[in-house]
Amino acid sequence: MNLTWIISQKLVAMASWMPHGSCYLWQSQLMGLHLVSDLLIALAYFSIPISLIYFVRQRQDLPYPQVFILFSAFIFACGLNHLMAIFTLWYPLYWLSGGLKAITALISIFTSCTIIPLVPKLLQLRTPKELEAINQALTTTQQRYQSLMQACPVGLFETDVTGHCLYVNEYGCRITGQQPSDALNRGWVDSIYVDDRERLIQEWSNAIQNQRPFSSEYRLNSLDQSGVWVLGQAVPIKDPSGKVTGYIGTLTDINDRKKVEEALEQSQQMLKLIMNTIPQRIFWKDRNSVYQGCNLQVALDAGFNSPQDLIGKTDYDLPWTLAEVEYYRKIDQEVMAANAPRYRIIETLLNANGEQCWIETNKIPLHDPEGNVVGILGTYEDITERKVAEELLAQSEVRFRQLAQQEKLINHLANQIRNSLDLKTILETTVLQVWELMKVEHCYFCWYRREEMNFNSVYSNPSKPYFTPAYWEIVTEAKDPAFAHIVGRYSLEEVGAWSQQYLDLNIGRINHVVNLPDSQEKSCLLQFGFVSVLSLPIQTQMGEIGVLVCANHQEPRCWTDSEVELLQAVTAQVAIAINQAQLYSQTREAAALAKAQTLELETTLKKLQQTQAHLIQTEKMSSLGQLVAGVAHEINNPINFIYGNVDYATQYMEDLLSLIELYQQHHSEPVPAIQEVTETVDLDFLKRDLPKLLSSMKAGASRIQQIVLSLRNFSRLDESSVKKVNLHEGLENTLLILQNRLSEAGGKEMIQVIKNYGDLPLVECYAGQINQVFMNLLTNAIDAVHERRLERDEALFSQSSQEEIPCNSLNSWQPRITITTEILQNEQVIIRIIDNGMGMTEAVQNKLFDPFFTTKPVGKGTGLGLAISYQIVVERHHGQLKCSSQVREGSEFMIEIPIQQYKNFTLDQN
Repeated sequence: MNLTWIISQKLVAMASWMPHGSCYLWQSQLMGLHLVSDLLIALAYFSIPISLIYFVRQRQDLPYPQVFILFSAFIFACGLNHLMAIFTLWYPLYWLSGGLKAITALISIFTSCTIIPLVPKLLQLRTPKELEAINQALTTTQQRYQSLMQACPVGLFETDVTGHCLYVNEYGCRITGQQPSDALNRGWVDSIYVDDRERLIQEWSNAIQNQRPFSSEYRLNSLDQSGVWVLGQAVPIKDPSGKVTGYIGTLTDINDRKKVEEALEQSQQMLKLIMNTIPQRIFWKDRNSVYQGCNLQVALDAGFNSPQDLIGKTDYDLPWTLAEVEYYRKIDQEVMAANAPRYRIIETLLNANGEQCWIETNKIPLHDPEGNVVGILGTYEDITERKVAEELLAQSEVRFRQLAQQEKLINHLANQIRNSLDLKTILETTVLQVWELMKVEHCYFCWYRREEMNFNSVYSNPSKPYFTPAYWEIVTEAKDPAFAHIVGRYSLEEVGAWSQQYLDLNIGRINHVVNLPDSQEKSCLLQFGFVSVLSLPIQTQMGEIGVLVCANHQEPRCWTDSEVELLQAVTAQVAIAINQAQLYSQTREAAALAKAQTLELETTLKKLQQTQAHLIQTEKMSSLGQLVAGVAHEINNPINFIYGNVDYATQYMEDLLSLIELYQQHHSEPVPAIQEVTETVDLDFLKRDLPKLLSSMKAGASRIQQIVLSLRNFSRLDESSVKKVNLHEGLENTLLILQNRLSEAGGKEMIQVIKNYGDLPLVECYAGQINQVFMNLLTNAIDAVHERRLERDEALFSQSSQEEIPCNSLNSWQPRITITTEILQNEQVIIRIIDNGMGMTEAVQNKLFDPFFTTKPVGKGTGLGLAISYQIVVERHHGQLKCSSQVREGSEFMIEIPIQQYKNFTLDQN
């Protein structure tokens, strides 16, 4: 046996010891007290270490966690001892109990040995009050630090050793335009201006890697996309050991300073640019006439590439002539000696290119702060072109005046010809104005008419075409009265070689006809009596070619270039005016054609709508009539059978009842079985009720016969021609069919139908179609009354909750339809159908008889009823269908048809 087994046997051995229960004499109350007490103590001891261990695991920063662990083990062992005390009440495991107590003792000794050395350290721990004071002081310090950071007039930031931002104050966020959360980590990079971002990141990375201070000027993003200049500076933060733990830095707004520097630099650059760009030459000399500076133009005139090359030189060193140098220096000395400026000095200058120029010079003395003359400031300008221009000015003045006069005349002519869109007026105005302007003896305009293909019905073969040859037509002219008119048509042979020149759009410019080398061209001009001709062709956008011709009959004329240019300007304006006139004519023709087509389409569309509506309604009514006729026929046979046998059934019933009464008189004491059946069926009630039952069956069958007859009369399928009809019968049949709707549409009260029938004769008409009109009008009247009743009910319901508002005016309205018939003096009958429904607006009345127009909801109306009714009354019966209505007052439809139709009146039922 090994030692472990021996010990385990020893621990569980109970030997001959008594359990603790014996000591308590097994009294239940005493044992229960010990049991409950030990159990509760054990549970409390077990919960304490669990809580301590959970607390230690949650607070990783807790000092001396081993003390809590040992204390938890000690308490847990104590709990086990109390549990063992419960076991020993019944089981004498005292060795086990002693062993647990020994373990508890060891744990407690170890715990005390651990705690005692820690007591001095534990005493040094801060009390809660001290910790609270420290935290309060720390909070105050932190708040003061935060206030200082936020109030600081520069941006402050802090980063870790890798350059990731940890903190940015409010001013820094305002500069960068970011929220604090956006600027943290590497978010601050997004606020850097794109052009400076790569450079700044490189400089910042170098400073971090080398652990040295950082300073750089760069731009941040701004709303105007120009960037805001800031000065970023940062220094490393080191711990006590000298290790860099991060950076702290500032952001200073230097945008105003940068703007001033940029403005200054731009000003200097602009000044330099202005000096080098202006046409004036600028220079300045000292008292010895030594050049101290100049702009680029002076340097170039002197043969240098840069103004710096001229500094320190005198006029003797430059390519001027000796006479020019002596004169320049003389003027310099006079200006400095007199201490007075000299302006507009006209002199010559030989530049480096060897060109002699005229210049206008100005020289002003320069002074030091004490007012002493220290040199001169000079400017000069090349006026060579001005000198040449002054010489040419006199020559061109006359020319300019002539052009101005011609331009004025052209504008006047253009205004006149453009004010009209009539082609004839344009050409006549142009020819007259040119004739007056050019002061020629003859001016005309001609068109080239192309070859055309025509057909002539007088030929034996009308379809065979013939061609009209091309020709020239003079359409308008202006001339001296002494010369003959030449307006008319001229063949290509009469015009001769000039025809092809005009077609090639070549300008004809003949100063004297005798100088023409071509005899054919000469003879063509001479036949019109022309000795001098100027002609300008015009081609319109439509490809037509015309020619404006100016000519002299007596004296030759030398046509100048200015006159040719003038006529070219005139013909350009004429071409524009002709194009506008032709375009206007085409537009008018197209508009007239479009208007005619629109009217034709509207007429066709209206006819199509009417035909479509008629076909739809005809097909619907035909199907409905066939259905009604079929149903009426099928119902009529069994109803006739029932109606015919009701009388016989009544007679048989009376005979049987008489037999039963006789039987009761002679056999007043029936057998029990008969007595029981008599009581069960209630023989007395049967004798009273059975005659009533048969009578009601007869009345119902009679009612069905009347309805069937009304349906047959309403459909009138057997009447496809005009015949004399009782209109009152058609109205009654329609009302009978609509009897159910009259009850439903009126709600609680039935719609009252007032009949004011006159003494009408039989009227010639199509009975089925007139009944269809009655049906449509009465159906619409019922719908209008039903809609008005719904509106009244809603108003009553809304006002019933307000006791102060009377409802008498609403209750006074009663649904009503009035039918009036009478004879008119002109052999016409009129049927008025009046309702007190919702009524209609004027806009609805204007479209009332249009096909497919309806005010009813989708699915409840097709918009064909009134359109078909209008067609039946007006077109089929030569009558009138009128409507008069007011909103919430009701509507009145008036049907007027002649009593007799025309003898030749027929109706195509298809």
